[in-house]
Amino acid sequence: MGNRNHRPDPLGDAVRRFVLGRSHRAQPRPHAGGDIATRLAALEREVSEVRTRVNALFFTVIAAALGDLLARTVLA
Repeated sequence: MGNRNHRPDPLGDAVRRFVLGRSHRAQPRPHAGGDIATRLAALEREVSEVRTRVNALFFTVIAAALGDLLARTVLA
């Protein structure tokens, strides 16, 4: 029997589509020999891009918090 409380997992579905080569973006299919290596390289680029965006968001939040702290200190 399956899991009756199955919730959709959009992130997991997107990763599976990407790894299996069924991404919504049109990409030329490489030869079978380099298929896995090509997909892995593309996945590594995507992860690097996500990491860069997360780091930028983190530093933006820290800068905003420091700015708020300095404003409260100076105006107090």
